[in-house]
Amino acid sequence: MSKRVSSLILAVILALTALASFACAESVPEETTTYYVYTENGKPLNVRDEPGGEIIGQLPYGEAVQIISEVNENWAIIPFRDATGYVNRRFLIPIQPDVLVKAMQEEQEGYTGDPLADIDNEFASVVDVDDYKISVRPARVTSMVNMRWIPSETGRVIAQYKATETLVVLKELKNYLQVQDPDTGDVGYIHKKFAAR
Repeated sequence: MSKRVSSLILAVILALTALASFACAESVPEETTTYYVYTENGKPLNVRDEPGGEIIGQLPYGEAVQIISEVNENWAIIPFRDATGYVNRRFLIPIQPDVLVKAMQEEQEGYTGDPLADIDNEFASVVDVDDYKISVRPARVTSMVNMRWIPSETGRVIAQYKATETLVVLKELKNYLQVQDPDTGDVGYIHKKFAAR
């Protein structure tokens, strides 16, 4: 094989290597979102070597983490001990747990005991907004969020949603959001405390 052919092959290999490195660099997201460990019993979250695999460590309740990538709707890869680990996605929320608990307590303290007056106050507070998407965030990661036909806990349930499902906000009220299910077209109300933008 001549030196000229060898040089050409070497140049092609180097060019392909450079392109592969560039493509890999482009696949890394530029912006990351901070999530927090939220287990309903307040216990640490297990970090595993693969989805459903061996436990390699734990993250304490309320710990801030970054998601590197999502394997599927149930598992995410996070940085862990100078490497990476897998955690169950449903135990990560985009708001600090103490902020969520405080909002739930404030809502309970603000209840007047008169459902009709509360509903009237909610409808009086309606604000038009440009449509935007929210992620459903139940009070307990294993529970569901109810979409109701009126902005009240006494309203009939239209549908239920699990953590991280997406809804479109049509209007904002004092304590509720009027939302639409992008898959079914159903429109109803969910409490703001169960929504993460």
